[in-house]
Amino acid sequence: MPITLEEALVFTLKWEGTKFTNHPLDPGGATRYGIIQSRYDQYRISHKLPKQSVNNISRFEYQDIYNDYYWEPVRAKWLSGPLGLTLFDTAVNLGVGGCISRLQAVLGVKITGKWTEDISDKIHKVDQTEVALKICQLRIKKRHHRVKQRADQKVFLKGWLNRDNDLIRKVKSLAGMSVLSDVEELDIDELNIEEPDVHDIVSDEDLEIIYDLDEDN
Repeated sequence: MPITLEEALVFTLKWEGTKFTNHPLDPGGATRYGIIQSRYDQYRISHKLPKQSVNNISRFEYQDIYNDYYWEPVRAKWLSGPLGLTLFDTAVNLGVGGCISRLQAVLGVKITGKWTEDISDKIHKVDQTEVALKICQLRIKKRHHRVKQRADQKVFLKGWLNRDNDLIRKVKSLAGMSVLSDVEELDIDELNIEEPDVHDIVSDEDLEIIYDLDEDN
């Protein structure tokens, strides 16, 4: 059964937060409710409204942004709850291109970062929960790549991995699967968290294509 945007936002805002932040090491810069200033500017301009600080974003505005820029582009409302939530949260966290490219890798279709007919042809013929869990593994793989790419991003690693593991737990719960201790919130040093081997999902070459499509730089 699909979930609604409102239900998905309960999970995503748990991790994005609701307070204004502007961490010096976060490439997104000023952020509130998970909406970065540049996205908010884009939204306000498109609605012929003057720019203002994202700290002043309204509930209507952030819900509208989440719907138009993330929920609708990944077609979450047409998918099972586990996959719909995974795609939505991944789009918010890594961009729509990064999200859809991971979906394409798992489905074994050409990676473009855009919704294609190949996706539509396969998406309802597969185990969508299995697809969601594989996307979660690709997210975890990305976290380790990110820290190798930029050592200063290590400060965010544990939070990213906690979010990914919480998503795994939520996916399994939505699918009626048992939730085991291996997806409980992490309380160990991030250096001891194992990087997953995803070669059964995607090649190294395709991983690089995916990373180029991510919007976390």
